[in-house]
Amino acid sequence: MKSKKKYAEKFVGITPKDYEELEDRHKKVLDIFSRYKFERILDVGCGDGNFSVLLKEACKAKEVYGIEISEKGVEMARKNGVKCYQLDVDEENFPFEDNYFNAVTAFELIEHLFDPDHFLEEVYRVLKPNGIFVLSTPNLASIHNRIALLFGYQPFPIGVSARMNIGRVYEPDSEHAQSLDHVRVMTSLRSLKELLKIHKFGIFEVKGSCAMLPENMRFRSFIKAVDKFFSKFPSLAYRSVVVCRKKGT
Repeated sequence: MKSKKKYAEKFVGITPKDYEELEDRHKKVLDIFSRYKFERILDVGCGDGNFSVLLKEACKAKEVYGIEISEKGVEMARKNGVKCYQLDVDEENFPFEDNYFNAVTAFELIEHLFDPDHFLEEVYRVLKPNGIFVLSTPNLASIHNRIALLFGYQPFPIGVSARMNIGRVYEPDSEHAQSLDHVRVMTSLRSLKELLKIHKFGIFEVKGSCAMLPENMRFRSFIKAVDKFFSKFPSLAYRSVVVCRKKGT
């Protein structure tokens, strides 16, 4: 858990509060949540809680809870009004009773877990019957990774080193790279959907989402336009946003 906490500390406090500065996946999730009115929601891997608060506002929830492995993140989330708990969802159970939440979210989290089955069992347990579960994760089958593999390069979401980025066609600064500890990168329309179905979630929407491109990338405008085009096709998009429902019990 110590190494996970150290890694997580790097990325706490970087989620914008301004809607216009949010990533494509954030905006798509807020659009999804704006269709509902929830009483109580849980954001797993909530970081500083900035986006958790936006989720709460989008669905007019009365309460927003969070789970975060980073001590710094827990402190920041609590200051934002999120009822946040510190734990490692890879190994520990959620500190909530069964059927407690109307909705649960987990963004860019499942690919970091050694035991996603335990995580999904806990999400299912704390969701109310017919409750909504929304997650986002990199898509291993994206056009970006297919082209990289075709030319003999490492897929973007998978690292070969825990300390540095090597082997990709483009390498961001290792200090700020977010793929160094990815361990379960999936294809959205096959492996991830199959895993969710095994854990009794009914999938009713899959959206593609754009990559987060570095500001200093060469030909950034062109690559951004191509990336945006392929985000319209979930099977080829860089990132997947999956919306599912806990089947009634």
